[in-house]
Amino acid sequence: MSRVPGNPEKARKTRWLVATLTVTAVAIAACGGGDHDENNAAGTSDAADEIARSSEQIDIGGRSLHLQCWGERVAGEPTVLLISGQGPLTSSWDLMASELAADDHYLCAYDRAGVGSSDPAPEASRTTEDQVTDLVMLLDSVDLQEPVVLAAHSLGSLPAVGLVDRAPERVAGVVLIDPWSPRLSAAQRAALPPKKPDEPPKLTDERRFLNDNLFDPAQNPEHLLLAACDDEVARLLDEPGPIFGDLPVVVLRAPPLPPLPWLPRGFHAATLAAMSDGYREFAAESTRGTLIEVEDTGHNIQDDQPEVVMDAIRDVMAG
Repeated sequence: MSRVPGNPEKARKTRWLVATLTVTAVAIAACGGGDHDENNAAGTSDAADEIARSSEQIDIGGRSLHLQCWGERVAGEPTVLLISGQGPLTSSWDLMASELAADDHYLCAYDRAGVGSSDPAPEASRTTEDQVTDLVMLLDSVDLQEPVVLAAHSLGSLPAVGLVDRAPERVAGVVLIDPWSPRLSAAQRAALPPKKPDEPPKLTDERRFLNDNLFDPAQNPEHLLLAACDDEVARLLDEPGPIFGDLPVVVLRAPPLPPLPWLPRGFHAATLAAMSDGYREFAAESTRGTLIEVEDTGHNIQDDQPEVVMDAIRDVMAG
């Protein structure tokens, strides 16, 4: 595993968020929009400010998904398809996407069902398979240059894996940005200490999140049964052979989370171990996988260190 240095100032805001969230909720709540600046385009270069932008509603069989794109199509080069974690809108990618588009690349992002300007999820309970079905219908309905390069953040890694499994011919490479491991929550549930009446309230909240919220699709706007999403993707990873095959894959990981005083040391250790195992597993699922630890960043690496993410995308596009 290699390491990429960064700018500590850019990471300060995200590190504050990480330190004030419970360990489990970082990968879900942090990607839920609290640390994204929807107006972050103000920090772009002059060239990025002048790039072409488009926004449209794409019909996928009686309902629509919102698609936003940056730049102009480049002959012979795949479109970069950005997949958000749970919560952030397509506009959360604007800083990084506009800068990369200014370097003559074409990028698109979409709001999944129930998020932003996309129509609500039709089912009361959904899983990764439903997300992948929507994504395939989206690709069928728009003129992207395929196979695409996927750049997926956090929980967006799950539908990215699902698309590679279902339609590998439509994917040219993958960048996973601090991806959510489908084995993390199970490891954390197993590491929870027995409940005590005088336990810290934040530990009780963590217990509720792991034992209740992950099994209740009403707790998120996408109606995702998150525990089932984890199980589906874990089964795909367990199948013989690397799921990404020979595709170029770059996994970017943030530094290990700091310990939090209200969580037992054993729980924190189990969390770090499961996260580290997850990063390595994703990289090992390709014969051309690379794992990079990015310094001076929080969970949202595309915000804190956008150049690192852009370099990873360029490397994957170069094959």
